[in-house]
Amino acid sequence: MTWEQKLQQLAARARAEECPQVNVASDVLGILMSGEAEPLTVAESLWMWLAAGASALAVPAAVLAVAMYNAGAGPLREIVNSVSWAM
Repeated sequence: MTWEQKLQQLAARARAEECPQVNVASDVLGILMSGEAEPLTVAESLWMWLAAGASALAVPAAVLAVAMYNAGAGPLREIVNSVSWAM
């Protein structure tokens, strides 16, 4: 039996297999409708504050990066403009 025949036989067996019917919608809706919030664990609280601090530092860092890029790219633009004008 070749590999292709084995693969086709395996595919046929997989198509013939029936998957179990599971319905968890009512359980999920019951949990959502109960309205009881679980308290945050220590690890979740730590990650939440770490994310808040990182996002608070990201905005000034982005503003500073754009300002430094614009300041550094100014002389380069002048050189490119003068060289392209000379061409």
